[in-house]
Amino acid sequence: MRRPFPLPGPVAIHVVVLGVLLYAAFLSKGPWDSDYYWHVTTGELIANGQFPRTDPFSFTWGGMPWTLHEWLSELLIFRLVDGIGYMGAVFVFAFVPGIAMAILAFALHRLGLRAAAVVGATSLSALLVIPYATLRPQALSWIMFAILVGGLIHLRPDRARWLLALPPLFVVWANLHGLWVVGLVVLTVYTALSVIGLTPMARARGWALPMVPLAMVGTSFTPEGPSLLLYPLRYIDAGDWGMANISEWQSPDFHDPAHWPLLIFMAATAVFGRWRVPWWMSILSFLGIAMTLLALRNGAVAAIMGAPALAVGIDAALRDWRPTERTRSLRLARQRRVVELVMATVVAIGGVVIFVPRDPADAVRESIDRELPVQGVELLLREVPDGRILSWYGWGGYVIGTMYEHGARVFVDGRNDMYDDAILTEYNVVRGAEPGWAEIPDRYDVDAMVFPPFEAISKGPALDAGWCEAYRDDNEVVFLRTCG
Repeated sequence: MRRPFPLPGPVAIHVVVLGVLLYAAFLSKGPWDSDYYWHVTTGELIANGQFPRTDPFSFTWGGMPWTLHEWLSELLIFRLVDGIGYMGAVFVFAFVPGIAMAILAFALHRLGLRAAAVVGATSLSALLVIPYATLRPQALSWIMFAILVGGLIHLRPDRARWLLALPPLFVVWANLHGLWVVGLVVLTVYTALSVIGLTPMARARGWALPMVPLAMVGTSFTPEGPSLLLYPLRYIDAGDWGMANISEWQSPDFHDPAHWPLLIFMAATAVFGRWRVPWWMSILSFLGIAMTLLALRNGAVAAIMGAPALAVGIDAALRDWRPTERTRSLRLARQRRVVELVMATVVAIGGVVIFVPRDPADAVRESIDRELPVQGVELLLREVPDGRILSWYGWGGYVIGTMYEHGARVFVDGRNDMYDDAILTEYNVVRGAEPGWAEIPDRYDVDAMVFPPFEAISKGPALDAGWCEAYRDDNEVVFLRTCG
């Protein structure tokens, strides 16, 4: 008898469909990001044999120490852009969220959980990931995080030698992006819970205790050496400028619909996070949520840390609600699989049709024109190509990417962890046109300023102080020291 053609399982179907939808959503939301420009410029410097250990991009911090903690990602981004163009790099990075979710889904599936539990948990996680998906090094950290979490949920005393994979994992991670520090936090929590008997590794404490030291050994194999382990201490200060001024470093506002996916994720965790879920999984889930409540940028981390608890809890709830499964014939089971496959195909195609713009390149260009000072920087390239530019904080990266090779330098940009707080405070004084603001650009010999129209400096104070308004539209205002 002829054997029927094998059909993919429901989890495999889900992974493909979710990957397609995440890919479509990535392109739909517009993957522009101002920080991309200084990342790719840094990658170009590295590719050309330079490895900056001091800041090359600003005139306020130029020549001062700069920790290049994501150099490998920046080199990769530059190589992609240089080889296949910006949109080619966008199309490659659009796969990253789906890859991270696929790693989680298959790891959870191997626990023997019901497909519905895996689908539910990873779908909720994907909702949290997509708002942060863009062409930036942090996206690559999600893959590393998914590998770490996927390994922990399968870790057992008889698999203790898996821990020998921690050094090479963290070697790669520490060179890709700074989220390795959260990986160390997760390992620290897991080790502590193992010591008190709350994880499967409680029966192999001799292997559990070296987890963090093993990971730290891997982290030391970077251009910064062991000193990189001290870098995260820069973020401990509760008064950090970034936390006060950058939206992704701030707490969520649940009046904003953009933050509702986190609210949904929290509600699901409240219901299923302790439904016969191992304590260590629940604690990691709640820790991820707590981190996101402190800073929105941790949303993707919370999604990955919380997926195991959600999946196990949903599976337990399904077993409680439906303790036994009806027996089905092989024919009926196959027919059901065919229906699932057809429905998944329809959903995937529908998602692409609905979310992906007809011309993604045009959509990206439109988002860049809408969000970045494209016209203003073109003017600056004509008037002061090698000038000192005091731009809006969120635009500093774009100024670097377009003007650095001409000799221009910026006041500040997206590397707020590098700048001294005094410099960032001076930037705030100028932006807000606070008393004494005009002395600051004079002291730094600033040639031009670029701000959105809604900032106080753009509403008259710059003109009153003798600056020349060279360009204005609904998105940007350019002031020159002198108009020729």
